[in-house]
Amino acid sequence: MGDSPNGTASVSGNATANGEAVDRDFWIARIGATIREQRVGRYTVEELAERAGVSAGLISQIERGIGNPSFATLLRLASSLDLPLASMFNEPPGGRHNMLVRRADRRRIEIPSQGVVMELIVPDTERKLGVVSMTIPAHFDGANSSDSHEGEECVIVQSGSLVATVGGQEFHLEAGDSLTYDSSLPHWWHNRTDSAAVMIAISTPPSLGRAH
Repeated sequence: MGDSPNGTASVSGNATANGEAVDRDFWIARIGATIREQRVGRYTVEELAERAGVSAGLISQIERGIGNPSFATLLRLASSLDLPLASMFNEPPGGRHNMLVRRADRRRIEIPSQGVVMELIVPDTERKLGVVSMTIPAHFDGANSSDSHEGEECVIVQSGSLVATVGGQEFHLEAGDSLTYDSSLPHWWHNRTDSAAVMIAISTPPSLGRAH
């Protein structure tokens, strides 16, 4: 699941194909614009590439809206820019109550190249508690997306099957299982099945404030 400059997907039906293409193009353009906005005036493309361990050519493609970053690449770029990963979420609808979040109004991040989708369950990231729903696609390997941050985290698998690696120890989780751990330990996720899995991640303090 590497980075793809085209990000093409095979779908059935013209309406579905067109809809998915629009969504994919929207997220690629949004991610690219955010990275460019945060980079300009601070680093050249080459300097950011060196900091993040990502090729300058790929960064240039992403910024122009024609690259398709993997989740690991996005994490590296966000961390190198000291950029809150939450800034990648879509904008909330105007006038929404600051306690209530309707399912249809959840703020989202999508990683088109891999099918990873994150939805913010709480209204925003300015909370003492972070709650995120995360869809992990079939055969996702998160070893290159290892994360660690201060605090504690509890994850609950809602559907599917996942393998968590926390501090070098593996845990196999089925729907309904939960795992609580010190989030300063390196942790990542694998989906070794043929179906997507969905989990809820609860963290304190919120882990999406920064990408590291």
